[in-house]
Amino acid sequence: MNGLKSIARGFNTLFEASDYPKEFLEEYDLIECLAYHQGRETLLVQRKSDGVTAITSCYDCAEYPFSTDLQFLGELDHPGLPRYYGRYSNNKKVCLVREYIDGVTLNAYVTERQLPLEEIIEKMTELCDILELLHSHKPQIVHRDIKPENIIVRPNGKIALIDFDIARTVKEGGETDTVFFGTKVYAPPEQYGFGQTDSRADIYSFGVLLRWMVTGSARKNPNVSAIPEIEKIIDRCTAFAPDRRYNDISEVKRALGSIKPGQKHVSIKSLILCTVVAVAMLAVGFTLGKCIKFDDPPQSITFREPLIEQAVRLMTGKEDGDLTEEDISGVTALYIYGDRAFDDPGEFYRCTIDTSTEGSVHTLDDIGQLPGLRELHIVNQGYVDASGLSGHSKLNTLELKHMRLSNVSAVAGVPNLKEAVLFDDGLSDVTALQNCLWLETLDIGLNDIKSLEKVGRYPNVKNLGLMWLEMDSVDDIADCFPKLRSIMLEFGKFKDLSGLKKLEKLETVNVRADQADEVTGILTGTNISINISEN
Repeated sequence: MNGLKSIARGFNTLFEASDYPKEFLEEYDLIECLAYHQGRETLLVQRKSDGVTAITSCYDCAEYPFSTDLQFLGELDHPGLPRYYGRYSNNKKVCLVREYIDGVTLNAYVTERQLPLEEIIEKMTELCDILELLHSHKPQIVHRDIKPENIIVRPNGKIALIDFDIARTVKEGGETDTVFFGTKVYAPPEQYGFGQTDSRADIYSFGVLLRWMVTGSARKNPNVSAIPEIEKIIDRCTAFAPDRRYNDISEVKRALGSIKPGQKHVSIKSLILCTVVAVAMLAVGFTLGKCIKFDDPPQSITFREPLIEQAVRLMTGKEDGDLTEEDISGVTALYIYGDRAFDDPGEFYRCTIDTSTEGSVHTLDDIGQLPGLRELHIVNQGYVDASGLSGHSKLNTLELKHMRLSNVSAVAGVPNLKEAVLFDDGLSDVTALQNCLWLETLDIGLNDIKSLEKVGRYPNVKNLGLMWLEMDSVDDIADCFPKLRSIMLEFGKFKDLSGLKKLEKLETVNVRADQADEVTGILTGTNISINISEN
């Protein structure tokens, strides 16, 4: 650091007439610009008073109209977190200064060595401790960008979590995040604007990071897997729906603590016995091979729908050649929007409806060939026969939107379905879905459903979407949805919404601005949050 000040003097000349806060330039020497993105810079600086090196994130106020602050770091004392030094601002820029932590990124650390499972669990447990401190803060702090590049391994081997530039505190009653940031492969679906992020967003990223640590890939690859105990933790952390993930990071930590790394000891006597048995079996195999016809090679799988086949190939990573049962056994999710298939849910959810790119899927019969499928997302098709869904035992998330869906009873034949999004599917009666006893989320917006009698009764549904529907009354809604916590009514036309006050567990109601006064009047005196959508 002896030459830092001389470097800083030359670097500072670039900023003398800049838009940076005056107090910031008076207190810190600018050493190096470490990164630059549109309207945001990360700078290495040195404090003039004592020579302490620090990291500064500077934001252009015109590009970042939201409030960004790291003051909560000053309230937390943990070796795994950078200390917060201060905030400097004017009407053009906001600069946030925090501790510079010496070490190497986890990405570089892992690349240079092959970590044993014991060390992976140790470092991920340390990360659990850091996240537990953040998530227990009042209000709760969510990092929102957990990835190998944002974790520093100190010289003593301990880790620290850095880069809190997009961290946020959770607002009670908040519906969605205002702006999406984060790293695509590590970000959960709700971080794309489809829900407010809470601690479960960090748990999702934690699961992706754990997958990367043990397999070398952040994306799920059916050809590369970890031990079953680790796979189970990863799958639960990265569940599409937040309520299917671990409730908090302490549960993840306990799950990691239950894993016993290393193989069981095998005695020499056991090895000799295994060798004798193996030789004997080999001899028997040669003898039987003369008179027994061995099984044929695995048969290739054929698909009726090219788009479904394309989606399967994306998930398997097998672009060409025959697909076998072994190839498709690891496919757990499919994403099709219009005439395109995706392997990234983020790209899928950034699509918008375009009638000129309507997809060609007409039947879901191919889904029966995917025994491990848990999530199916298909949007913007024509007439679709759903018969192939019936009896699928693993499927628990179903999103079929902007199509004309036939045979809704087939959806009712999915025994473990927990989330059904059947938006704009030309439906007039969904009472068959009452057979889905485990259903927790139901969205039937923009259909031709005129009354709750055509919806049915759902003892476990907590989240309900009735957007764009026209109904005279929802008076029986408490009988139909006794556990309802959240309801979306945007763009709906309801002559009488007084039934809402009968919902004992209701927490949030989403409405348009022109509905707000009526709903507010009905729910006056309750603790129910009313979220007003402008879109």
